[in-house]
Amino acid sequence: MLGKAMLMAGTIMVSSAVVLPAYADSANTMKTDDAVKADAAEMKNDAKNEYQDAKKYSYEQKEDFMDWARSKSEALGEKYDEMKKSAADNSEDAMDTVSNTWEDAKDSLGQAMTDVQDASSETWEDVKAETIDALNKAQNALDDKPDAQ
Repeated sequence: MLGKAMLMAGTIMVSSAVVLPAYADSANTMKTDDAVKADAAEMKNDAKNEYQDAKKYSYEQKEDFMDWARSKSEALGEKYDEMKKSAADNSEDAMDTVSNTWEDAKDSLGQAMTDVQDASSETWEDVKAETIDALNKAQNALDDKPDAQ
C-alpha cells in the first residue's frame, strides 16, 4: 500500500513538472480544474486510441509495428528513469516495489519483442496482441492506472 502511494506521489511530481507549464495561458494564469481534467481525459483517450491503432498492423507491416513498439518501450524506459530519479528521496521499499514491477513488465516486453521478430503470418495476431499487452503492462507499472487498451 505504501509502495503504491509512493509510486503515485512520484508520478504526480514528475507529471506536474512537465505538464503544469503547458496549462499556463498567455496571461500567466492557470487553466481551470475542469480544463485540466478535460485535457487529462483527452490524453488518456489518445493513449487508448494509439493502442487500438496498433492492433490494426498487418503482418506485412511487422517492421512498422516493431518500430512503434520500440518507440513506446524507449519512452516508458525514460519515464522509469525519471521516476527513479525523483523517487530517490522516498522510501527504499517504495522504489523496490516500482523496480520489481518494472523489471517484470520489461521482461515480458523483451520476450514479446523477440516473438514479434520470429512471428509468422499464422502467429501474427497472437504475437501482436501479446506485445500490446506487454506494453500496456509496462505502462501500468509506471502509471498505476487502469489499462489503456
